[in-house]
Amino acid sequence: MFDVILDALKDSAIAAPFLLAIYLLIEFLESNSKAKRRTVKLLNGRYATLVASGVGLVPQCGFSVMAADLYCQRYLKLGTLVAFFVATSDEALPIMLTNAKTLPAVWIVLLVKVVYAIVLGYVINLFDKRTLATDYELDDEQGCCHHDMGGEHKRGFWNFVKHPLLHTLKIFVYIFVVNAVFGLLLYYFEQPLTQFAASLGAAQSLFTALIGLVPNCASSVILTGMYAEGLITLPALLAGLVSNSGIALAILFKQKKQLKRNLLILALMYFAGALCGIVGWLVSLAF
Repeated sequence: MFDVILDALKDSAIAAPFLLAIYLLIEFLESNSKAKRRTVKLLNGRYATLVASGVGLVPQCGFSVMAADLYCQRYLKLGTLVAFFVATSDEALPIMLTNAKTLPAVWIVLLVKVVYAIVLGYVINLFDKRTLATDYELDDEQGCCHHDMGGEHKRGFWNFVKHPLLHTLKIFVYIFVVNAVFGLLLYYFEQPLTQFAASLGAAQSLFTALIGLVPNCASSVILTGMYAEGLITLPALLAGLVSNSGIALAILFKQKKQLKRNLLILALMYFAGALCGIVGWLVSLAF
């Protein structure tokens, strides 16, 4: 059990530098209107989904957390966020690359996730008409974002790094708590979960997509381990890895006033994963 807490601390600490870097970048953009316009255009332009899908493949859950936070601040459209989430590799990719049993399936997982992320991102963005934010905001006490950068403010070193540091610290603590809680749950219930999944047969994808939604890096580890041991099929693995976005969903649900929106995103991720698994199972029947 102590190892679970250490793993939660390690995963949270690994994500922290990436989060701090992006918050420092945003702070810089707020002081440079030209650079900010270009960045907003990229995040909301025709290549936004491609960028999200490519970055999401990097095996680091900090990027999906970053995407969730930027979406909460209205820097990303919904389709771009979903592309980030679907492409997210989390811990699965390095585990598959170092296991002889899973190595042959790596290219299939990567190809399916990136293509699926691009397609879903572009389709969903067609229906998302919201405009991006014009200022950068940080968390307030209500769990949503608020930090007006429109007025005059000092640009000394401390004033430049203060808000990014505080925001990173808040997110770090939140990630650690969620990681620890869900890590402990998975630690005690891993064996019943794997046994149940192995007994489902063709319906495995419906269950593994649900496991993928668990906001913890351990969920992708469990899914990959189940596939390596032959307990689930490749389509079922894909279902779980497509719906998995690391800790990012917990960041979304941190905004208590956006419950309906967050439930919609949760449903989108589940159905995206389940559909991918079902289609993959149907394709496997033909070969």
